[in-house]
Amino acid sequence: MKFLYKITLCLLLIGGAASCQKREGNIILPGKSSNGQLGLEIRDTFLLRTQTVKEDSLPGNGLSYCLIGSINDPFLGKSTANMYADLILIEPNSNFPNTLTPDSAVLFIPTVDGLNHYGNRNYPLELGIYPIAESIDINKTYYQTDTVAIDRGIRTIYKGSLNNTYKDSVQYRKTKLRPYNGIRVKLSTDMAEKLMSLPKEAYETNDGLDKHFKGIAILPQNTQMIPTGEGCFSVFDVNNILSLDYRAKILLYYGDSNTFVFGFSGRKQTINNGKTGPYPYWVQEQLNAPDSTFEETYCQALSGVKTRIQIPQLFDLISQNNVAINNAYIEFSIKNYSEYFFAAPRLNLFQPASKDSRRNFLIEDAASLSNYGGVYNPSTGTYRFTITRHVQNLLNSKFFNDIDRNWGLYLAVPSDQPVIGARSIIDHTKTKLHVTYTKLN
Repeated sequence: MKFLYKITLCLLLIGGAASCQKREGNIILPGKSSNGQLGLEIRDTFLLRTQTVKEDSLPGNGLSYCLIGSINDPFLGKSTANMYADLILIEPNSNFPNTLTPDSAVLFIPTVDGLNHYGNRNYPLELGIYPIAESIDINKTYYQTDTVAIDRGIRTIYKGSLNNTYKDSVQYRKTKLRPYNGIRVKLSTDMAEKLMSLPKEAYETNDGLDKHFKGIAILPQNTQMIPTGEGCFSVFDVNNILSLDYRAKILLYYGDSNTFVFGFSGRKQTINNGKTGPYPYWVQEQLNAPDSTFEETYCQALSGVKTRIQIPQLFDLISQNNVAINNAYIEFSIKNYSEYFFAAPRLNLFQPASKDSRRNFLIEDAASLSNYGGVYNPSTGTYRFTITRHVQNLLNSKFFNDIDRNWGLYLAVPSDQPVIGARSIIDHTKTKLHVTYTKLN
């Protein structure tokens, strides 16, 4: 009999239920007629269990952009984004005059238009810029919880905005480089002298450079002093190499009109490190009670927290026979957002890798549908996800093979595409799971 159900199910998924007429209601949309036609039904009264859980370790390198900054969120507390990055040579020089005294060294990293801030973009942050003391392995996956050793004996302190509009051009030998928005920092005398006085091989090859100067770290300082509701994250384009004008670089000036340029190695050797917490008691309460359910939950960037959604009544749909899912979606509403802490442009919906696992992967619908969803709708204040294939697969697995894979869903802020320091607060009094299905005779 179950083989026949599979055939019927496939036909319904392909052809739909064109003969059915809709009637609004909580459970039923019409109907089975007297001649035994298959009917279309709706259910949107599922019991949902929701709680905030810690995010799993997310990749910290290989990302399209890099996040730097620190905020003190009124609802989630403090979070900080650090950067560790390897340097390369733009124009190797076998005769670099490493005995000269440098005039100065200037670091520039461009911000990304459209995604270049979260929080109060005008808040003046303090950054510490240090040499790193260990190499970043291009073949290794780093996570956002990973750190890299730094040399605290050489430091540059920058105080100011992370989002600056520059109109003055930048000196480069006897020409000028076009200005771009971002962060431009004159490095300390100690840092400039360090870059100027490396052994000769450091200016000849990237391997030689890595032996003597492994890169830099940019770490927000004194983050405990940021008032509640203040701070800023900015998104930086560390990896772009389209032009010398735009690309992230360190310009080392010497001999009045000479310039030596260090670039950045790229996304595999740029690490985004995130630090979140300690959390306010209302968040920590949820982290300490994974079996409880809460009407308000949280999603946060930087390997912070995410929302778990469980659907314990899902298999009620197949209590008698299997069903064909015509359409299923889940919709989340957010609350407590503002000009500074605005809604994340998108969220992702995942399924756990196993029961009770915090590791996850995108649901099947994300891989197969262009309209999978997840983009914030400002007119409704919601995120909607299509989960038709996901729900059908769970029901088929249970009905045909008696395998329970109904492990719930995870709602999370993306770690990439886009890279952003956003958070979302979910109001589950408005969360809706809507399933339209056909019962199989």
